[in-house]
Amino acid sequence: MSPPLPCPKRARVATAPCGAGAPWASLPEDLVQLIGWRVLSGDLLDYVRFRAVCAHWSRSAARPRGRGLLDPRFHPHRYPEGHGLYPGHPAFGGHVRFLNLSTGALARLHLPLFHDHVLLGCTDGLLLLLRHRDPGDTAVRLLHPFTGDVAELPPLSSLLPQMEHYGNMTEDRKLCTLRGFLSGVSAAVNVGPAAAGAITVVLALEIKLLVAHATTGDQRWTLLAGRLPRLLGPMVSFHGNLYAVTPKSPQRNSVCIWQIDPDAAEGRSLLPPRIIAHCPLVATLGAVHLVECGSELMFVGFNDAKPTDLAVYRVADLISGRVVPITNIGEHALFLGQRPLYASQNKGLPSVVANSITCRYRVTKNNPLRGGRPLPRSTEQYHIGTGTWSPAMDGDISCWKGIDLRQALTCSSILFLPVATTATGVKVSYSTIKSSLMGQ
Repeated sequence: MSPPLPCPKRARVATAPCGAGAPWASLPEDLVQLIGWRVLSGDLLDYVRFRAVCAHWSRSAARPRGRGLLDPRFHPHRYPEGHGLYPGHPAFGGHVRFLNLSTGALARLHLPLFHDHVLLGCTDGLLLLLRHRDPGDTAVRLLHPFTGDVAELPPLSSLLPQMEHYGNMTEDRKLCTLRGFLSGVSAAVNVGPAAAGAITVVLALEIKLLVAHATTGDQRWTLLAGRLPRLLGPMVSFHGNLYAVTPKSPQRNSVCIWQIDPDAAEGRSLLPPRIIAHCPLVATLGAVHLVECGSELMFVGFNDAKPTDLAVYRVADLISGRVVPITNIGEHALFLGQRPLYASQNKGLPSVVANSITCRYRVTKNNPLRGGRPLPRSTEQYHIGTGTWSPAMDGDISCWKGIDLRQALTCSSILFLPVATTATGVKVSYSTIKSSLMGQ
């Protein structure tokens, strides 16, 4: 693994002196560590603040830098970024915003790698980047955005010699094939034993229906023999594995859940995708979106029998394939796009409507909000409990020119979470947090 990236010089976070009379100074080191791990289970930034309380706590609790990739406890799970993000654009000013979808905490930081890298995908808050200094440069890196830890992976071009008809490919055709890899990439990360320091990344190239994997130290990506079956929707990373849904029958009233396990690649070839569950459905579905919601896996699809309805299923048991239709996801809201995600309604995200699904309406001519007019697909909100639709926001975000990048956070290629003015009170002072992550 590469050393952490250097960061601009900033004032280090001052820690309070631990006087003899201070009660926190007398806490045993192992107790401080235990409390620290409990805090870390909520939010990495809260853990940074915890370490900044005093010098004793800072010494007793493990430093994130250098462990950001190798210890999954330090992965920023609830800070996703959208596929294709390219902060080298002048409108970003060289910075990237990260939003905690559970708490609404906002962090803004400068990432030097984005000067000549583009985001392939995000898994567990870790950024998979592709370098593009010139057409032949396809180096891949895994970056922890909060600590600067980087893992070097083989160039993506190493997949080309394993492709069919490679010997007859022109240089332009090779570049065109590589570009095809970049559309619809899902990734999963498996961290080996800390002593080994090995990180395995599995890429699902959904447009090509191919799977590849590589471990830090490898010279090339290894392409899995065969292809993925036809998918009903994007794949999702859940608990370190990749999952996909395919139709089991032509009627689509039963689906199969597939699993790709990166852990199986350690020390040997990656096992092919396998079916882990056959799930009968109450309704026949069209496109199906897998999405993690809290600690559970769900899938959502439009009901073919009633196109104005969305059906939501909770995967109650991956082993037995038992799925349960539900009409309540509590305080959560689902956002369906190129990469589905969920957010939680709280004071940090006041614009999020609980128990709802935001997506592009499927059948525009029957859209109850459009009066039957065949207008472009709009982004609207489906209320699960009542089965009704409402506008998700004022205006049409499909018109890119009207979007102020400082007022919107990219969550996928087509969906945005607006930064409400009431959320300014929870913005993170990132100069303070970054200094603590990098330097303490």
